Amino acid sequence: MVIVAVVVLSATGCGAPGTPSAPAAERTVGVGYETVVDDPGALPALARRLDEVNANSVTLSVGRLDWTAFAWDKHPEVEAVPGRDHVAEAIKALGTGSNGERRRVTLTIDLLIPGWIATNQGLAGINFDGTRSKDFASVSALTTGPVGERLVAFVDEVTRRYRPDAVALTELMFDNNTYGGDDRDSYMLATGAKDWPRLANGDIDAAHPSIGAWRSKALAAVVAKATAAAHANGATLDMDVRAPWQDPNGDRPESGHDYALLAAAADRLVLWNYFGLNDAAPSYSEKLAKAMSARSGKYVISVGMWAKGGSISATDLAAGLAASVAGGASAVAVTPSSMLDEAAWQALRKSWG
Repeated sequence: MVIVAVVVLSATGCGAPGTPSAPAAERTVGVGYETVVDDPGALPALARRLDEVNANSVTLSVGRLDWTAFAWDKHPEVEAVPGRDHVAEAIKALGTGSNGERRRVTLTIDLLIPGWIATNQGLAGINFDGTRSKDFASVSALTTGPVGERLVAFVDEVTRRYRPDAVALTELMFDNNTYGGDDRDSYMLATGAKDWPRLANGDIDAAHPSIGAWRSKALAAVVAKATAAAHANGATLDMDVRAPWQDPNGDRPESGHDYALLAAAADRLVLWNYFGLNDAAPSYSEKLAKAMSARSGKYVISVGMWAKGGSISATDLAAGLAASVAGGASAVAVTPSSMLDEAAWQALRKSWG
């Protein structure tokens, strides 16, 4: 879709008590739709938690292009709960601390469109085996079609209406869902090729570098338009990107996430440091932060609470945050708030207090 007391990290990545250091300058807690829309009654208690852990920034889910947490006059049919502005409620509850200090507010737009695809399958990306994605738009639908147009309109709407500090784009990526006829035309136009790159057996060479380069340039063009819309209303734009798990100095062009291109199109990159889902130790966070610090542009290290079979431990949360700061991150995030148990909140309190 942001640290901490520095700890000594063991070879396994587990944290041990160490000498505290200053927390990261920007300390964000991510709040998902499951709280903003499904459980707004939890907002007062969450506000107290944010005060307790010294969080000075929040990200708030405002919906997808096919459902919104507010009433959008241009698309009233996609409002999640008619007649209720969940975004305004969340900003009011969480946007200011009990001490009167304003928190940085970022509104997150999720780019999965399962509801829209269900009614218009022509928007769906197509896999190399011919199957349609249930969630992801095609390259063409984003770059020259209605999905990209609505994305820019969505950014304009929420930045004009709510005047946040920033908007963030999440789940904006490509995997293997870029092989429909329109996307083939897009690829050939961009590369000058007469067909997809092929393996010796005739199958599409899905790992060919030219495909990642094409996806990344297409995505950067979409992000640049969204950034311009945000800037027009006084906001900046953050772009969520997948982390490189094989080489911290790499990026993820196969997903359309060429960091250099996206850093030029967006104001800041938010790195998905979801080590619990990727068989990585929390200590890998330091390597990621060091690699990002060596690049041009601004970034956030976002520690995800997700893990295979559950959630990461409070110890690993603290260790991942500490490692990020040790690597040079000045902006860190933890997401989502709905997965933070008492131990995790206490870990944040010690890290950020």
